[in-house]
Amino acid sequence: MSLLLMEQDADFLKLTNEIFTRQLAANHTLNNMLTDRARQKMYQDVKYNIDFLYTALCLEDDGIYARYARWLYQLLTPLMTGCSRESLRDIMTEHYELIRTCMPKTLSYEKHDRLHRLLNGAIKATAEECDAGPPAPCSAPVRYEKEVTRYLDCLLQSDTEGALALVTGCVKEGIPLDDVCSDIVAEAMRRVGELWHLHLISVDMEHYCTSVTQMALSQFYPLIFGQPRKGKTVLIACVGSELHEIGARMIADLFEYSGWDSIYLGAAVPVETLLSAAEKYQPDLIALSVTMPQHLPLCRNAVEQLREKFPKPKIAVGGNAFTDTKIWKSWNVDIYTEDAKALVQWADNTL
Repeated sequence: MSLLLMEQDADFLKLTNEIFTRQLAANHTLNNMLTDRARQKMYQDVKYNIDFLYTALCLEDDGIYARYARWLYQLLTPLMTGCSRESLRDIMTEHYELIRTCMPKTLSYEKHDRLHRLLNGAIKATAEECDAGPPAPCSAPVRYEKEVTRYLDCLLQSDTEGALALVTGCVKEGIPLDDVCSDIVAEAMRRVGELWHLHLISVDMEHYCTSVTQMALSQFYPLIFGQPRKGKTVLIACVGSELHEIGARMIADLFEYSGWDSIYLGAAVPVETLLSAAEKYQPDLIALSVTMPQHLPLCRNAVEQLREKFPKPKIAVGGNAFTDTKIWKSWNVDIYTEDAKALVQWADNTL
């Protein structure tokens, strides 16, 4: 799971550069020790922090930056083994205060009040996360807990053959295919992401789990694409530079299984490409997936342009970026769902 970077607003790019410059100027020893690669990584970390700040400001959602602050604190805690939880809290607080200090030189004053509020929220969230103690995987048991656990164990043991056999075995045992996708496989992959976040698995293991899951679901393509057609079309895409596509791929598969024709554009789809595809295929439904919150402004822009140029199709949004936020309610969309199965059920009932 990579920390994807997006193109920054010009003023916020200046803010990123100012913060990075001041960090190096404040620590000459560190500046002299850094390799070019380490310097680039340090810059990317600053840029990532500012991406989220810009996103929260752009979408007028204070919760986005507070949730990011909690997520970042949890991510860094096991990495900085020589640093106490309190010291990490102080380091992060100093960084948020440095952002505040750099704002007058780079950003217009009408943005300052809202940015101060966002930074105050991040500092408070970081302190609360510090006081809460070490996080741990806390997934509540689900309907198919036994199957989820077995599939996840296969993945974590690098048992590709076992994972593939378990998924096909679930269907042979009579578990509906849409349940296998949404309630077993998707839940297992959610837990994989949680384990990565807590540094309990490596990024290469996370990528392996994703690859095996794609293979596991591909076993059902003869069944998925062999259903009677309903004469309905869905257009599916991951917006902008979003590379997390397994959820969107699952949506396409389940729509095909329900008799729809799916036009799956995949990951990192520019808005212009999305508009062109909507004009070409004239879909009944357009489904947009966003995993990383910093891509939400571009998703909103895509929704606005789609509505303006193609008023007929229904528009759905989903993905991890919308978790714990109601931001989609202020957008001109028809539906938000937490999983692919719920979206297909809604579309079949509505369209």
